[in-house]
Amino acid sequence: MSHRRSWYLLLLILLMLPVHAAAQVPAVDRVDPGNWWAGMNWDEVQLMMYGSHLDAVTAHAPHDGLQVTAVHSVPNDSYAFVDVQFAHDLTPGTYDIVVSSSAGADTIAYPVHERTVGADGPQGFGPDDVVYLLTPDRFANGDPSNDRVEGLRDEYDRSDPGMRHGGDLQGIIDRLDALEELGVTTLWLTPILENRGRNSYHGYAATDLYRVDPRFGTNDTYRRLVDEAHERGLKVIYDHVSNHIGIEHPWIGNLPRESWLNGSVEDHHSEKHYKMSVADPHADPEQKELLRTFWFVDAMPDLNQEDPFVANYLIQNMIWWVETTGLDGIREDTYPYADPEFLSEWAEALQAEYPNLSIVGEVWDTAPAYTAMYQSGSKLSTGVETHLPSVMDFALSTALRDYVQGNDGLAAVYQVLAQDFLYGDPMNVMTLVDNHDMPRVAYLAEGDTARVRQVLTMLFTLRGIPQMLYGTEIGMVGGASHVELRADYPGGFPGDTRDAFTRQGRTDAENARYDFVQSLLTLRAEHPALRRGRLVQYPPTYGEPVYTYRRVHGEEEFLIIINGSDTARDVGLEEELNHHSVPIELIDARTGQRMNQASDADADGDGAAPGQTHTIRVDGYGALVLQVVPADA
Repeated sequence: MSHRRSWYLLLLILLMLPVHAAAQVPAVDRVDPGNWWAGMNWDEVQLMMYGSHLDAVTAHAPHDGLQVTAVHSVPNDSYAFVDVQFAHDLTPGTYDIVVSSSAGADTIAYPVHERTVGADGPQGFGPDDVVYLLTPDRFANGDPSNDRVEGLRDEYDRSDPGMRHGGDLQGIIDRLDALEELGVTTLWLTPILENRGRNSYHGYAATDLYRVDPRFGTNDTYRRLVDEAHERGLKVIYDHVSNHIGIEHPWIGNLPRESWLNGSVEDHHSEKHYKMSVADPHADPEQKELLRTFWFVDAMPDLNQEDPFVANYLIQNMIWWVETTGLDGIREDTYPYADPEFLSEWAEALQAEYPNLSIVGEVWDTAPAYTAMYQSGSKLSTGVETHLPSVMDFALSTALRDYVQGNDGLAAVYQVLAQDFLYGDPMNVMTLVDNHDMPRVAYLAEGDTARVRQVLTMLFTLRGIPQMLYGTEIGMVGGASHVELRADYPGGFPGDTRDAFTRQGRTDAENARYDFVQSLLTLRAEHPALRRGRLVQYPPTYGEPVYTYRRVHGEEEFLIIINGSDTARDVGLEEELNHHSVPIELIDARTGQRMNQASDADADGDGAAPGQTHTIRVDGYGALVLQVVPADA
């Protein structure tokens, strides 16, 4: 062979190398979602395939019950998106999906399950419920073996308020009987997904949207928690985040598409909480865009839900969790910050699949008009139909918190409720005095237990769906910061010196608070008027800091009196009771004691019916829950 011919042959080989390097066999390492179900309303699923050499692939399903309708290649050859149509009458089983290129093929065995959610779907939650909010890491440790997990950053240190303390799903399962005994009906767990980042105990920076954090347990543990809660008549709310993920999510180092995030790790907007721009008629359009695209914090990259592949991923992910676990409702975190058109589509798809599923949006603002416009059916509008059944009532929360601190009077509570005409359904808003992001009401009260009792009385007897923070029933105080207010529940952890889940393990003061809360929850459960009754309220007058309101449901009626003064008062009730045409009595609903005090009312010549109560004494900073009954009852 001549020297020149040898060089030509070598050149030909070199020219051919890139072609052979590019034409490598595709390999699929993971598929999201990892399974689906037969007979779903959402029957065309977009499979996100992770692996290698997935650019320019094709796909087909040999079985007639599955049809690949589209394959979306993206510039990043680590991903491909494959749309698969599932026949409505498809039999549950495992079906092949073949992903091919000119160099070869990879076959995925894809599971299609029988549906796990019953014909009626999730139960949903509403005014009949009391929601108990807990942070799993700080509630109870039922499985110390998962406090440290190989492959995840070791953050376990109970001596450090900002580190993980070992609470988990098994710990919650172990305390379900105690929660049932307390009288709550619904559990809201802060997020339970894998979080690989620092300060990960809170759960709001997910690094795998299909996996329970191993330090909390497994997906099966979560399903067992839901099942065992249901056996006790308890419901479960899933805390969901569409807006952002954690900085250590594998996507961040290898984005599926350039448009997957709003901005980038190196270049993004921060601290642009321009919530009012949604309603502001004078707002620069740029402000609305910044609200949608800014990063909540630098460690939480903002997802771009305008990307149709991101939108599909999030919708399918939430359907997957509902069908996998049978959970009853969703709390949607940072609701105003995600793309509004996407959130509308997301909620509509979920409710088409699960008509009874409840969703409450975290719309954190103190103006009722702003919050109300996000609830479906409101007289106001964001310009997009939200399909959102419930929102969180931070306006009422602020009024109650101001009152307990002495910063404002009871008139502020009245004024917030007087704006209920703004809501699509004020009975279906979620009420609260504190949560996992707000200093506890007991901390704000600085030892004033009387005012704490008053605001809890209002929380459990006013309209709406009351939510209480774990530990409220024993008077947990916490501190000003997030890590302080999310304190460990005494007795939930190995080595604790006492168990506040039991009467014997609580102090006398804790038992008094527990009994008070339990009695209110029992009353609420026993009387529809305190859950679904029409609210009739009376404005506190100047110089008379007393707030009264009624809850009326059919023949059942309750009168609630809150004395905003530190001195006992004789409260006149002419306005509140003048609608009665028969003699009535007032009974303290907590003690059963008859409260009539104006037995000589007729002697005044005012025409009061015999036995009619016109005045009643209320202790300083006292709260009375009175049942109105016929005098001869």
